[in-house]
Amino acid sequence: MRRVTKASLAVALLLLACSGCAKRRGASIVNHPNWEYQDYQRVAVLPFRCARPEAAEAARQAELHLIDQLSANGAFQVATRSDLSALMTEQDLSNLAGVADPSTAPPQGMVQVAQALIIGTITDFDLQREQRERSVPIIRLDRNGVPRVVGERRFMEYRHVARLGGNVRVVDAATGRVLVSHSLPPIEKDDAQANAPPRATPEELALDLAQELATEFCRKIAPQQVNVKLDSDCLIIASGYFEGRYEELKKVPTSLPEILLVARDLPKACDRNQFRLAISPKDGREYLVEHEFTWSPTLGHRGEIVQVPVSKLTAAGGERFVAKLFSIGNDRPILERDFSLVPPKKVD
Repeated sequence: MRRVTKASLAVALLLLACSGCAKRRGASIVNHPNWEYQDYQRVAVLPFRCARPEAAEAARQAELHLIDQLSANGAFQVATRSDLSALMTEQDLSNLAGVADPSTAPPQGMVQVAQALIIGTITDFDLQREQRERSVPIIRLDRNGVPRVVGERRFMEYRHVARLGGNVRVVDAATGRVLVSHSLPPIEKDDAQANAPPRATPEELALDLAQELATEFCRKIAPQQVNVKLDSDCLIIASGYFEGRYEELKKVPTSLPEILLVARDLPKACDRNQFRLAISPKDGREYLVEHEFTWSPTLGHRGEIVQVPVSKLTAAGGERFVAKLFSIGNDRPILERDFSLVPPKKVD
């Protein structure tokens, strides 16, 4: 008899445990922002404001990066500076961006240029230049291979730091109504070096943060293509649901009146995204079942449920089928699950 070692037993147990785990699959979906952006094709980014004069360049860079990113995104027609200058001077645009009352009517003709105004502000701005003496232990191995502290190395550390925070509002150009608002707490970037000044100045670090700020604002304003990881059991076929659990099926008895087609436990990136559930014959091109829905985190583990009469499947004339989950806008399914129909056993 072959002897089973502890190592081989551990590997076998690990494989057995993993055999019951759901496989994960990468998928590309469109992540939709939390406002009705589809109703606003034309937008304009107004000059970014800042609470401190020394933040002016960072504000300008954040504004330019946001314009570039929104233009590249393709969801909007982004008004150029020349479009805006035809209506208002630079000073007037800056004043409009600083209006505290969002109900104040924008200038006449603005709606023809932009249906929505994007107003950004740098609220937090801090630059620091630090230097301090530091020491680190010097460690060596003794004769027995044991690490010992044999001294210390002293050096001067020079550190540059930038912190930047801000907010963005999207305002209806016709009514002044705030459509979406987002604030980003201060983010920090630093550069340090021993016995020499850092390579980047605090001002340069602040400009890098301005680009990060613009990227965050763009995510809140425009739809984004994102990659997510989906468990294979986010899509299931079941006969019923009881006490928090689905009775999953791979073989569906034709005696059942209906089955449940379920999408569940989708990751957070899927919130407010639109999906489609479908069933087609294994080798067919037609869809026997189609159902569109918007994923909400409130659906959770129970998920989005479609009740499918088994008679609809038997009428198709085949036995093998595929359940599919699509992200709207993507022609290829992001998840698939095979199942088959099983006729009742004949009684002798």
